This record gives sequence, structure tokens and C-alpha cells, in this order.
Amino acid sequence: MQAGLFPDERPAFAKPPPARIRVGCAGWSLPRALWLAFPAAGTHLQRYAARFNAAEINSSFYRPHQNATYARWAASVPENFHFSVKLPRTITHQQRLAGCAGLLDDFVAQAGGLGEKLG
Repeated sequence: MQAGLFPDERPAFAKPPPARIRVGCAGWSLPRALWLAFPAAGTHLQRYAARFNAAEINSSFYRPHQNATYARWAASVPENFHFSVKLPRTITHQQRLAGCAGLLDDFVAQAGGLGEKLG
């Protein structure tokens, strides 16, 4: 057999980085029937983040949030937690992604409150 034909024979620096898989839901509300599966203490978001490492902020589609709100959410979850933020419907459905630079700038400034937690 020729050397170098099999993946385990590659030098360590040539291996791809491990996949980063995030699992979460749209929102972090906890159905009462499942409350016992989550820690008892903390906000719904903190309790949710104890079991999942990601969440979609779906409410941003319907209404804007202040930068400080995003920052508060980011500060309340573990370091490895990330948020996916849904674009506002004014950008995606009303403007249909056209002529929305100002709206997009506003949205990015607001969601920027997530800092490193923005996924």
C-alpha cells in the first residue's frame, strides 16, 4: 500500500476542526409539562440554556428589541451558548430585501448587543 492514502495517515495539522453542532429551538419558553426536566432556579432563558446551547430569537421578526435587551440575554447564558436572530419582517417581507439598508443597520446595531453570543 502507498503511504498517505488513508485519512488517519494525514499529519495532525491537516485534520479538519471538529464540527460545532448547536441544538436549540425558536424561543426559550418552557411548557409546564416539561418544567421538571430543567433546573428550578433562574429565568426561563437561564433554565433553557442549562439544557440547550442555542436558541433562535423569533420575536425580532415581529418587533425590535433594544441593544440592552440583547446584552441582558447574552449575559444570562453560558459562554458556549449562541443566539440566531431572525430578521424583521419589515426587511424580509415588506421591503423584500430591497432598499432596506437603514433598517438593516438598525437591526444589526440592536442585535449587536449579543456580542460573541451572536451565532
